[in-house]
Amino acid sequence: MATIVYDLDRDVRTVDAMASRLTPYVYEEELYGQMPSNLPKLTVGGLLMRLHRLNAVRNVLSSDQQQMVTTAQNKLNDVRRQWAVAYEGKIKREFQARMTSLNQFLNESIDNPKLFSENFAAEAEKRAIAQALADEALSLNLMVDEVRGAITTLDNKLHRYLEPGDFIWDKRLESAYPKDKYWFLYVK
Repeated sequence: MATIVYDLDRDVRTVDAMASRLTPYVYEEELYGQMPSNLPKLTVGGLLMRLHRLNAVRNVLSSDQQQMVTTAQNKLNDVRRQWAVAYEGKIKREFQARMTSLNQFLNESIDNPKLFSENFAAEAEKRAIAQALADEALSLNLMVDEVRGAITTLDNKLHRYLEPGDFIWDKRLESAYPKDKYWFLYVK
């Protein structure tokens, strides 16, 4: 499985853009918020995942990048406080959407293992986003049993396709993703 190329600067720009659009996104109906065309769609899970990894590799960021990450984290913290009900609603909806998408991918892969091997690298990011959402939901005491059950069921299915291997993302991100929790990023 090929290692995914990681663009640190793009990740910082994405976090900055996502955080600056978090309000009003968090209380609007759409799940995938608008962003500049060269960046991924805005979701709470996408922001959480990126903040997690950028905070973990903070030592390789420039001082300007560090400030952008800190500002984005502060904006997220403000939204958590000021828009708690809407924020929790987004987490629930996105977690369910991510689980549905990952399970559809696995169901389509049952009869086509080549589809799985060709596309898992992209799906691994969705699984990492699902983990970020699960961690956030659990920290807020949201859907605890549902989240744990869904992750366990999904991972049991993933284990059928994956064998232990090397870290599939850029080595700079390895410290952000310990093998015991993010086993799905250490596979072949």
